[in-house]
Parts: sequence; C-alpha cells; structure tokens
Amino acid sequence: MKKLLPALLMIGMMTALVAGCRVASANPTANGAQPDEENSLDSYRQGLTAVEQDAVERFQTATRYELTLSMAEPFAQIEGQEQVTYWNNEDIALNEIYLRMFPNNSGEVMVVNDLQLDGVESAFSVEYNNSALRVDLPTALQPGESVTLNLDYTIAVPTDFGGNYGLFSYIDGILALDQVYAIIPVYDDEGWNVEIPALNGDMIYSDPAFFTVTLITSPDVVIATSGVKIDEQVKDEVMTQTIVAGPVRDFYIAASTRYAQMSEQVGETLVTSYYPEEYEEGGQFVLEVGVNALKTYNERFGPYPYTELDLVGTPMQAGGMEYSGIVAMGVQFYDPEVVYAGLPAFTMLETATAHEVAHQWFFNMVMSDQIDEPWIDEGMAQYLTALYFEDNYGSSAARSIRENWYYRWNKVKSKAMAIGLPVRDYNETEYGAIIYGRAPLFIQALREKMGDADFFDFMHALFAQYEWGILTTEEYRALAEQFCNCDLQQEFATWVYSD
Repeated sequence: MKKLLPALLMIGMMTALVAGCRVASANPTANGAQPDEENSLDSYRQGLTAVEQDAVERFQTATRYELTLSMAEPFAQIEGQEQVTYWNNEDIALNEIYLRMFPNNSGEVMVVNDLQLDGVESAFSVEYNNSALRVDLPTALQPGESVTLNLDYTIAVPTDFGGNYGLFSYIDGILALDQVYAIIPVYDDEGWNVEIPALNGDMIYSDPAFFTVTLITSPDVVIATSGVKIDEQVKDEVMTQTIVAGPVRDFYIAASTRYAQMSEQVGETLVTSYYPEEYEEGGQFVLEVGVNALKTYNERFGPYPYTELDLVGTPMQAGGMEYSGIVAMGVQFYDPEVVYAGLPAFTMLETATAHEVAHQWFFNMVMSDQIDEPWIDEGMAQYLTALYFEDNYGSSAARSIRENWYYRWNKVKSKAMAIGLPVRDYNETEYGAIIYGRAPLFIQALREKMGDADFFDFMHALFAQYEWGILTTEEYRALAEQFCNCDLQQEFATWVYSD
C-alpha cells in the first residue's frame, strides 16, 4: 500500500530459486483433487490475455469465492452471501480454517449471522480483535480434499475515515469496498497467517483464487471492480451485475452515481479511468499515466495478465491502494488547482498511479508476505515507479524520485534500520521512512553492484520465475546472487537483516 501522504511526497521531483517458489494449486492432481466439469473455470478465461490462458489450467484447485452483495442506496449497509470452496493444497491435514474479516479494522462493522459447513450449520469463533473467523472442522481435511463454507453476513459501511487509511467507506457519494468479504489467508510453515492487523501496513497475504461476484444495486450506480463483467440485467429499477476475476489475490469494488469514465486500449488490455465527473482533467491524467505505466512494466518485466485494468479515484487518507486488476488513488489529488506540501496535486497523482500499477506485478502476480516482509512488494513498487519516470521522462526525473527516497529515509535521520522487519516492528514514522525510502535505495544499490545488464536480467527473471507464487527474502537473495555470480551476504546484512 501506498502511504504516499502529502508531507512525504516527491520533494524536488520533476513532474512532467524457482524450486523454492510456493505456487498454490500449480499441480491440480498432485493430491487427487480434481474439480468436476460443473465447477469448470472456463468462464474466467475471458478476463485473461492470451499468454495467461493456461493459468486457468494451473489453478484447478485454487480457492473459489462466490459472492452476492446487495448495495442499496444510501449504502448504509451491505447484505452479503458468500460461498467459499477451499481445497487443501498443503501436504498435511488441516483441523481448522481461518477467514480474515478486514472490514472490522473500522470497528465491529462485519457481523456473520450464519455459517454452514458442507451444507450443515456450523459453529465458529471470532478471534484477533474480531478480524478473523475460525471454523473447527468435524474431521480433519486431508491433502487433496475440499470443503465448502457458506456465510450470511451484514456490513455497516463507515461514513468517515476509519480503520486502515479509510479504504473502506462511503464518503462524498463514493462507495469504496476494501475486502468486503471473508478471505482465506495463506497457510505456510508458520501455519495459518492470522494475527491482529498492524494498521500502518498492508493486510492481504493470500494465494491465487477465483471470484464470481453478483452485485445488486440501482441502475444509476457506476461500478468499478476487479475482473470483467459477464452479465448485466435491469428489472424494476434494480441492476444486477455478474463479474468474474481470477487468478487474483483479492477483489475490490468502488461505486458511485458521480462517476464518469474514459478508456484506452493497450494491446489486449482495456485501461479505464473512473473519476468524479467534475474531475475530468484528473481522470484523463490518471488514464495517461496508467497507460504509460502499463507499457513500461510490460516491457521491463513481463505482460500484464488481464484484459482490463481499472483506475479509480476514491476518498482515502493515502495516495493510493493496489488491488488485483484495479487500483485506487486518493481523489483529493484529482483537482489540478490544488497544492499539497507546496507541490501540484498532479505530482502526487502521477507518482501514486505509477506506484499502484506497479503492484500488479509485485503484489498481485508475485506475492510476498506483506505483514512479515513488507520491504519486498513496497520496495519493488517504489523502484518500478522510478523506472516509469526513467522510461517516460529520462534519467533526471528518475534521480528526483531517488532523492525523494533519501528524503523519506531522513525522516528517521537516515537510521540504518533493517528493511527486512515485519510491519509490527516499525512505528508509523519508521515504516514510511524505511519501507518506502530505504528499501528502494537497497534495490538501487543492488543495481549499482550488479551492473545494468545483470540487474535487469535478474529483475525480469524474478517476475517470470515467481509469477503467481510467493517470494521470500532468501529467494530474492539467491536469485540475485545467481545473476551476479557473487556473494551478497554483506549487502543483505547491511540493508535487510536485523541484528
């Protein structure tokens, strides 16, 4: 996530090894789990570009979410029904399943009224400050077996900036639904990744999954989401949309009667900017930046996987936030007449947009543990932002971005604090300074040590080898050492590792 708060933004900036990679469900028949034809994933192909069509075959036993969300104006409450089909793709039996309830970062707003396990009403408990739901299984779920959970729930929508940077809210006629469902976290060598959320960092740590989402609302509401719309019906002043998305790490929804939109095609991908109708200039600018960022990262790393990329302006207390197939930017930056921290709003808007689009590569396609190793996806997104400016404006603009990293780091007096710590080990000031300042400076130091040829070969391989997997610090180091044919122990000790 993008804690690109105005006071920390763009000072002096110019405007203008694979075997260790954890890929969920990569071998659908390894444990005997094989979905039947009725549960085919073929409908998801239309949201994927040609080179990503095989992803459907690779993830036959990925988790599947079927959501129905009723969103009646004035959006005070969301009525939700959720069906989750979960396959045990681990090599051990599981006695329980956890689901994260991130809307409760804004208080006790999400309430599960009923839960069924394989069609039978089941007890559950709520843990970790009401942010996680635990379901104890009557019999252990063996490797290769699946289970289906059905939840009925309600969510009271906050009308102020609560929780994690106000990302879940209904403010000024814009509905922003950040994680408006219960999501299964990664199970790894630590067990289920559940803990009390640290509100100064990102929350999602999930395997690739597939979503089918039905949205019920009024016809005058313009909706932006992850995935692609496959059906829309309007009857008796009620609009019903069906959207499919996958493989994705999460699913996001923004909606408003105030939204206008404009689009541009980039190869197989339709890029669409959604914005409040009074901010047409801002919406156009975001579209231009998003298109250029998409082209840069496609060339630098590898192709974007989806046929749509949505860019949407929403109220928030941050510069922007990434989601799968869609990114949200702070709508406060869409007004070209506004100045923040002495800089034009569009300066902030361009940086935030390039940063969030970068997360489609490092967060969505290449996941890392954002709670325990936040430096990977945020450091990479910061570094890719500099590459966007380098490719579109030249080396002097990229230097201005790097100067901003030093500015951020100086917020803690350039303290040599390890970038490889979990979110909880940083206070709010340290998190912004180290993860958004010192982390990309470490990646720049690697580039200087390795030389451009080896460094960019490494960057490209990093994405290609860990696409749809989970990348760790040690895997990052091992691949870098492979490409530079050198020992990076000293560099990682100086920058990454704690004492």
